[in-house]
Amino acid sequence: MILSRKKYAAMTAILFLCALTVVSSVYTMTPLTEPLMQSLKINHTQAAGAASVFSFFYAVGFLVFGPIGSRFGNRRTMLTGLLTLGIITLAGGLVMDYSTLLLLRAFQGFFAASFAPNALTYVFQTYPERQRITAISYISFGYVTAGIFGQVMATILDYYYKWQAIFLVFGILYILIFFMMTWGLPKERKQASTIYKQQYWKSVIRLLKVKQLMYCYVITSVLLLAFIGMYTILGGSLQAAPYYITDIELLFIRSVGFIGMLLSLCSGYFVEKFGAIRILRGSLAISIGGLCGVGLFSNPLMITVMSILFVAGISLTFPVMMLLVGEWGGAERAAASSFYAFILFVGATIGPMIAVPLYQAFGFMVSCCLLAAILGFGSIFSLFIREKKKTLTRD
Repeated sequence: MILSRKKYAAMTAILFLCALTVVSSVYTMTPLTEPLMQSLKINHTQAAGAASVFSFFYAVGFLVFGPIGSRFGNRRTMLTGLLTLGIITLAGGLVMDYSTLLLLRAFQGFFAASFAPNALTYVFQTYPERQRITAISYISFGYVTAGIFGQVMATILDYYYKWQAIFLVFGILYILIFFMMTWGLPKERKQASTIYKQQYWKSVIRLLKVKQLMYCYVITSVLLLAFIGMYTILGGSLQAAPYYITDIELLFIRSVGFIGMLLSLCSGYFVEKFGAIRILRGSLAISIGGLCGVGLFSNPLMITVMSILFVAGISLTFPVMMLLVGEWGGAERAAASSFYAFILFVGATIGPMIAVPLYQAFGFMVSCCLLAAILGFGSIFSLFIREKKKTLTRD
């Protein structure tokens, strides 16, 4: 399938918007702990559960929608999942009790998972090889930017309206993007193999025997663990002694993370110039250094600067990891990308569970350094990864 450059640009824009808004729902509850506690008369742990239940079912959904996409088509699966997500999210705007909130967040997370594993496969099936890294870069940019965008949107909407407004706004966005995808994304070409349809889990088992993919998955497991873990404890630290920063100042500190995320847009250029493996190792080193700096510096300005560095490293790592997983997955990349997304958001679920107890026991500085150590452990496996030869990536 050969399309014009403008058509591919439009397709990439739609996929970016979908990635940004869908993954934002992972983070919208993070800054709403206090409003939820006051509105629903629940404690801190219960309020945090609204975020955790989404992440858990989000991760589980990847294992379900991967094979569904292989059976019924990636585009069709993304469209169906997005429309369902939009309806469920709109219903969230009517929530008045905690149990209903948890139920809707669980359904939200499950159907939100219809996008990520199918988007990567869709790109490999639809885009020419030279344009894949660009599309993957923008999708990845949407994923990472969602970490800040979701928090900022939730904070602003809660400030001017109520926390329920975040569900109404995002529900409308999902339905609008559904129509954009319907008209803007062409059907993917049919797969030459029917392995996914008949033996999906056998495919997963075969992929788990590919050492290069296992190295990728180990690194993947610590990325959002460190990212969400740091941002979970950042607010509590800066709003306590000796800083006592305001909500607006905290919103600014979270927002400037966008600066670091812009680096992921250059990932295509960097990969072509230096190679995926060098960029992977370099970006991981940058993220580890930034995270250590966030913990070691006591000046809020320097903490902000180092957080930008940390986000920049993480943001650049994502598109490279997606590219490597897609390459090493080969004809079974749908299963490979599903498992990649599952592991990624299992890490996202575990991140706050690790970061909060560490913060309560050891404080912010030690917690950040320990999170950096976890990230460093995963990064060791980048030393064993090699890029797949071009002659082997043709399907």
